[in-house]
Amino acid sequence: MRKAGTIAMKIFAVVGRSNSGKTTLVEKLVRHYTRGGLKVSTIKSIRHDYEMDHPGKDSYRHREAGAFSSAITSGKKFSLISTIDDDMTPLELAQRYFSHSDLVIIEGYKEGDTQKIEVVGDSSEDPLFLSGVDNILLVASDNSLETVLPQYRRDDVEGILRGIEDLILKTTNT
Repeated sequence: MRKAGTIAMKIFAVVGRSNSGKTTLVEKLVRHYTRGGLKVSTIKSIRHDYEMDHPGKDSYRHREAGAFSSAITSGKKFSLISTIDDDMTPLELAQRYFSHSDLVIIEGYKEGDTQKIEVVGDSSEDPLFLSGVDNILLVASDNSLETVLPQYRRDDVEGILRGIEDLILKTTNT
């Protein structure tokens, strides 16, 4: 296992259809890499609007008053809510805001230009690697799929980790 600070930041995405097991895999990967001493950050990419701030709270009131960005901190952690003038992709956000990380895992962002792991569940839809999604390097599925991509069972975390090491972490691109 690489130790924190010994590699340039790496970024990859865990993609798949809804309810395929993406979040479960991300949780397992984060636990593994943080136990190994890496600083890991995650970004959840969604296609719909969301609201983290709540009416009546101080940070909400700051934003309602016109603040472009608002942060809340306890000294040990912070949360930032910011308006984005130009659309920023999860990859751009990772590079801008998580440069202190050794590894950034983006959950979702199938349309992105980054290396990807696809989690295939029981969806009736075709896997993304058959649907024109680029840069998928390995597949995690409990089903036997016809593909030349390396394939692991979803619970084979050790195998998936080896695949990530060989296909993503050893490469020079983020």
